[in-house]
Amino acid sequence: MKLMLKKLKNLNLWHYFVMLVISFFVLLPFYWMIITSIKPNTEVLLTPATWFPSRIDLSNYINVWKVIDLFKYLKNSLIIAVATTLFCVIIATLTGYSLSRFKTRLHKFSSALFIFTQLIPSILPFIAYYFLLFNMKMTNTYISLIFTYAIWGVPFCTLMMKNYFQAAMPKSLEESSMIDGCTKFGTFVKIAVPLAVPGIIAISIFAFILAWNEFMFASVMLTNSELKPVSVAIYDFIGQFGNASNVSMSMTVATITTIPAMVIFAFLQRYLISGMTAGAVKE
Repeated sequence: MKLMLKKLKNLNLWHYFVMLVISFFVLLPFYWMIITSIKPNTEVLLTPATWFPSRIDLSNYINVWKVIDLFKYLKNSLIIAVATTLFCVIIATLTGYSLSRFKTRLHKFSSALFIFTQLIPSILPFIAYYFLLFNMKMTNTYISLIFTYAIWGVPFCTLMMKNYFQAAMPKSLEESSMIDGCTKFGTFVKIAVPLAVPGIIAISIFAFILAWNEFMFASVMLTNSELKPVSVAIYDFIGQFGNASNVSMSMTVATITTIPAMVIFAFLQRYLISGMTAGAVKE
């Protein structure tokens, strides 16, 4: 018995050690980004590098708003991310519920098609897709990015919602509501959606972060600086001010634009995990 307890203790120690090592490598870039943003300019490029600043300099967080119109770019990113999230949530919730409840001849084909779309790298159809939007005069618009992000976000969100409806909502609840006179759509709105709130929050986080962080499509489709999201603004800012004397300023911009996604994930991560794991284990 003592030997077994000792083995379990050693196993737990190794488990925590591995988690600490992985966490270190994951969090190191974020730490370096934040610590560089508050370093004095004289310490940014010192060799060897300093892991802790001699003093905290917050002047970059004041000056950055004077150098770049961050409010404009943050507003653009927020509009695109929120619209993409709403689009993905509405379509994925309706489609996921349909796939989980209504079995047709094309049911397996539809599910396989959603999975297949996740295997295609987004860069593969990029050129053809760009010229399609260009010929439709949809470049330099919010709609082009919202539609693009939704194309890549909806399939994954739909699969998540399909699994969540299957795991979280027994069919007996639907049958009971219909016996009480509720229609199929009424059952969906009054029974299914409230029970699927954790799953809806999970796909909302996924869609929001996808749209907030995406750079490649936005950098090509938008040439009008008035419409550019913050991810593209960072690239332009680094290109303009990314010399040795302004590295800390560039890191400041990166830190400010990373905060919204980090805050959302920190508060809602439990819903993301429960939404992604729903249906993974069946009784």
